Amino acid sequence: MILKEFSDFLKENEEKLSCSLLFVWLKKKIESPAKTNVDKILQKEIYIAKNKAGHTLFIGKSPSGRRLMESLYNFALSFEQQKMSRWIHEQKANNFKNCKDMKE
Repeated sequence: MILKEFSDFLKENEEKLSCSLLFVWLKKKIESPAKTNVDKILQKEIYIAKNKAGHTLFIGKSPSGRRLMESLYNFALSFEQQKMSRWIHEQKANNFKNCKDMKE
């Protein structure tokens, strides 16, 4: 259910990088009041830490929270790879003709 909600968010914002969207989605879910079970789980399992420079870091509060963070990150990477695969599949061989000339 968490991956489904994150997947829907990625599909709505497909033009942006998936890992950046993970940051935006988690920050929004954790910092706003919980409305759904997904929000409650994320707030219980993940902590937002900020350093003196103002950089944000997400930390799993428990082993299950760390696994959740790892799973979300891996899902974001696979979503990005899928977008790249679709793009390559849509290209024609002639589009890469100049790449051979660049090597020589």
